[in-house]
Amino acid sequence: MRLMSLLRAFCYMAAQLLGAVAGAAVLYSVTPPAVRGNLALNTLHPGVSVGQATTVEIFLTLQFVLCIFATYDERRNGRLGSVALAVGFSLTLGHLFGMYYTGAGMNPARSFAPAILTRNFTNHWVYWVGPIIGGGLGSLLYDFLLFPRLKSVSERLSILKGARPSDSNGQPEGTGEPVELKTQAL
Repeated sequence: MRLMSLLRAFCYMAAQLLGAVAGAAVLYSVTPPAVRGNLALNTLHPGVSVGQATTVEIFLTLQFVLCIFATYDERRNGRLGSVALAVGFSLTLGHLFGMYYTGAGMNPARSFAPAILTRNFTNHWVYWVGPIIGGGLGSLLYDFLLFPRLKSVSERLSILKGARPSDSNGQPEGTGEPVELKTQAL
């Protein structure tokens, strides 16, 4: 798994938001008004408080992030089964559980696009705060408890600043130079 700089993460999030709005705008323009409805806008179901909704979004996103980290982590040699099937099952499980509470946002970009087009931001912060906390907790849980990386805090901070991580010999990883393979004669 690769860690990315804060600048790259910000650009990735901006692209995801713009792509979601563009996709929802295309869907909005080609769907007849009688069928359009609210474009699957995430809303809290009656009887669900904002605290409960935020907690649901935290847990939905946490389980999804843990699944993604566990299935895509190249450090894990013993992968079993299909990565796509595991991620799809995790996403389906999250939606089946969350749709009766919050509509199962699990991704701020997915919730943001219909809110922009319908101009309905009622309790919209739930669909940002819950996934951000859930994603952060999932990342910390996986990286520090379930499958920890053996890196110091200073190495982690340098990665966030955009520096290349070092391998065990102190050389930056992925320098683009040819790798010398050492073989042993039989």
